[in-house]
Amino acid sequence: MKRSFSIGLVALIAFTTGCSDVTFKEPLPLKRTSLNAFPNNWHGDWTDAEGDVYTITGEGFTSSDSATDPIQLGPTVLLKRFQGYLVLNQQQDNERWEVLLAKRKKDRVLLYQFEASNEASVAVWEAILGASMKEVAAATIDVNHKTYILSPENNLAFRQLILKGGLTEIGALTRIVD
Repeated sequence: MKRSFSIGLVALIAFTTGCSDVTFKEPLPLKRTSLNAFPNNWHGDWTDAEGDVYTITGEGFTSSDSATDPIQLGPTVLLKRFQGYLVLNQQQDNERWEVLLAKRKKDRVLLYQFEASNEASVAVWEAILGASMKEVAAATIDVNHKTYILSPENNLAFRQLILKGGLTEIGALTRIVD
């Protein structure tokens, strides 16, 4: 079943609480320089399916959802390019990294993440990463809840995760035109 999430919900939960179901040991892609700012063609106001507005500037983005803190690029929030995506890495309290990928297609931005509830994606992770994928006990009362730490050994493995179905689309943003 495909679930639809707004980036506001993702930003609120994933980037402020540090409770992702899928994390990485290092920011991705590996050994690539981080961007100092969002590219100029990403700047502006964008809206999601729920009507929340996101303003992307050079240094980060904000949401019209008052419960969501602004996301600012810095030592714990890294932005990198890879395979046509912008890859946003957010360091969590446990020193691991959560990863969100965004791909811009004209006036739309498609958002992707590594989603533990997507069984097909988990199978892709297992096939590509093998022992570099760990399932860890989650601090939850739901015994079916699974948490993973993924450790691609190189950017080829990360690329395969993307191209072979390891990502789940979680939403889209549309540019607001004046």
